[in-house]
Amino acid sequence: MGRGHQQGQTLVIFALVLSLFFVWMIAMVADLGTLYVAYDRVDNAALLAAQAGASAIDTGELYQGNLRLDVSQARLFCQQSLGAAGVQGNCDQTTPALVVADVSEAVQLPVTLLGQSAVVHIQHAAKPAYGGVVGTVTT
Repeated sequence: MGRGHQQGQTLVIFALVLSLFFVWMIAMVADLGTLYVAYDRVDNAALLAAQAGASAIDTGELYQGNLRLDVSQARLFCQQSLGAAGVQGNCDQTTPALVVADVSEAVQLPVTLLGQSAVVHIQHAAKPAYGGVVGTVTT
């Protein structure tokens, strides 16, 4: 066997490795792109839910000079906003001074390179605001 039969093997192996690398990169881009879009959607939903909850100002307290939230109304507005956005989450950590929207969503990845699914978890908080004044904690 002469050396003439082995010529070109390196080129073939290099081409195979390079093609597998490009397939892997395309799969990675698809998975990360899907995660980015899901993260952006969940992030926007959580932010809007917290802001919706922060609009539930307790008018009785406001007329007495205190800027506080009606906690039950704030939770309701927050949950309704999450439902309208089509995401699952909760607003259970809401207090008279702060609305917290907590959203977690499992995202199905198109290519199972990083696994079949990944979890996106976002938490946003908002304080009540009225007339340019932001709520403070009063006891």
